[in-house]
Amino acid sequence: MSAPSSIERVVRASAQDIPWDITVDVLVVGSGGAGHAAAIAARLAGAETMIVEKEQSVGGTTAKAGGGTDEIASTWLWICNHPWLADLGVDDPRDDAMRYLCRLARPELYSPSQPNNGIPHDEFALLEAFYDNGRHAVTALSASGALDLAPLRSTYDYYADLPENKAPQGRGLYLRMRDGREGTGADIIASMSSTAAELGIVTRTNAPLRTLIVDDESGEVVGAIVGGSASQVEMVRARGGIVFATGGYTRNPELMRTTLRGPVLGGLASDGNTGDLVEIASSLGAELRTMNEAWYVPMVLDLAPYPLSGAFRLPGDSMIMVNRRGHRVVDEKTTYNEMTRAFFQWDAAHAEYPNLPLVMIYDSSVSARCRAMPEDAPVTEGGGNPLPRIAGEGHELVADTWAELAEHIDAKLMQFDHLVPGARLASDFLPSLASTISRWNAMAAEGVDHDFARGGTRTERARSGAARPNPQPNPTMHAFSNDGPYYAVVLVPGTLDTKGGPRIDPHARMVRHDSSPIEGLFGAGNCVGSPAGQAYWAGGTTLGLGMTFGFIAGQHAAQRAAERNAP
Repeated sequence: MSAPSSIERVVRASAQDIPWDITVDVLVVGSGGAGHAAAIAARLAGAETMIVEKEQSVGGTTAKAGGGTDEIASTWLWICNHPWLADLGVDDPRDDAMRYLCRLARPELYSPSQPNNGIPHDEFALLEAFYDNGRHAVTALSASGALDLAPLRSTYDYYADLPENKAPQGRGLYLRMRDGREGTGADIIASMSSTAAELGIVTRTNAPLRTLIVDDESGEVVGAIVGGSASQVEMVRARGGIVFATGGYTRNPELMRTTLRGPVLGGLASDGNTGDLVEIASSLGAELRTMNEAWYVPMVLDLAPYPLSGAFRLPGDSMIMVNRRGHRVVDEKTTYNEMTRAFFQWDAAHAEYPNLPLVMIYDSSVSARCRAMPEDAPVTEGGGNPLPRIAGEGHELVADTWAELAEHIDAKLMQFDHLVPGARLASDFLPSLASTISRWNAMAAEGVDHDFARGGTRTERARSGAARPNPQPNPTMHAFSNDGPYYAVVLVPGTLDTKGGPRIDPHARMVRHDSSPIEGLFGAGNCVGSPAGQAYWAGGTTLGLGMTFGFIAGQHAAQRAAERNAP
């Protein structure tokens, strides 16, 4: 067999007839947190392992996460019942944790009085695998030297106040750096790739997987053709299997447009996250899951579609977010994933998305107090200064009056008509905004947000930052100044990455509609159907899931190789 002249995603041939260039036990495709966890797990189990990465450098989306300076949640690992919880005096029993996981993953089905908490058995089994294996994955990664982990003692889960959450603090883990700071995503990748090299794991960059090779007799995945061009490809045999950890499809606008629930204009994922696995796995009969879900985050309109950071936390107390009609539509202090869903509201009467885009509005006191904070303040609940990353030259609008600010906003929408076609402020925007602000000021004086319950949870209050000298009853709310200047930033929906892809089982094997595994094909991270479903349980969920199922995949692929290598 020779390399195909054009890219064929899957080819079938006899494994014995292929002139393999390289033979390994486990081939890992993708070098982010999930991919490195898979490779290290396989190597610790004795498997000869190789990582191939389509981009020029390792790390994928994990390496883009900014940790202490960008407050991107994926730089933390969120792991139930991890061993460091004991040091905090926190207990995380399995049944309690499973109720929390299920409550948010499948809220429309959740029923704790029913078997599996009311959710489908196969989905429940994945959440069980996450709970049961997460602690073992981080223990092994820590013992190997890949990650020096420590618990985030004071950080709350995103739904700390749900009655199902019996361990609302402490599940988050960060990479402890020698200088005492919390490691960024790039630090996580540097640490894991260093350990991978020490373990003898070979890593190739600029080496995309071009074609998957399936044995035409057994139907098993036996290897792949990798390389940057047809003249530079290599045929890699993988005796135990191939683990995909290639990220989602944020960089595939057509796939985003045809699968996600609402209009999403881009995201933060790595350039290589184009969803190649969706086509590959589908051609092998894999069932696709959660293709309508993503890890959502608002983005600044001016920086879309692929910004370096998102609007993870909207700062300030005299700050609200309004739609083009001048109405508040969401709790501005809720988590970024939940806030983004507000963009997708459909107005059937007017046949439009009235919340696309949304406008963050704040006064001079917010601007002054936030800018006085150091941008690189450590990430604690309420620490750090997100305003300079949300505002900035060109996309922060400033005016002395509300009328002038509205003119600037409308001009901005016209400037970006190519991204939000036809979006303009409503003709009654100014009187509606005046009414909204008047109501806001009255609620701030009372200390109760009667519309969206802002500041009503421990998570929101903990993230509100230092109180101003003249606080009002609710630390997340304050009346707007009677005088300008006033400020605005236009926000649009984006993703950290998508959540959809082939369904996996608790062994991280990709499976068909009848639940039979596609032998030799494993997956973890954002390239597969997420076990989280709709949920975003806490900061670090993305990486915690990816590393856990990456570790599971690496272990099982190594075991499969050992069985085939046995005499």
